Amino acid sequence: MLSNSLEQIPKKFQHKAQLIKGTLTEILKKIHALGHQRLYIDGGTTIQGFLKEDRIDEMIITLIPILLGGGIPLFSDLSKPLYFECIESKIYLDSVVQNQFVRKRLKS
Repeated sequence: MLSNSLEQIPKKFQHKAQLIKGTLTEILKKIHALGHQRLYIDGGTTIQGFLKEDRIDEMIITLIPILLGGGIPLFSDLSKPLYFECIESKIYLDSVVQNQFVRKRLKS
């Protein structure tokens, strides 16, 4: 569990998760040392941090046609554009759209 605000794991998750803190590089080093290479990243601020450091290779973005307003934006300013290609789109319940994108790395 990645958190900048939690001091300890909630009791119901204590034997199912562990709390990891630090810089993104430190966190990834700890997670990779545990043998985890493919990660599920969620949460606006967390996603923004991974995008800013160009650490996202695949995104699944689900659009639900209800506007709530407010909240943390999914994306923030980036130092350079990141290019993705949509490889699949699915529609559920005639209104929910799920798009799968993979990172296109441009050759220098």
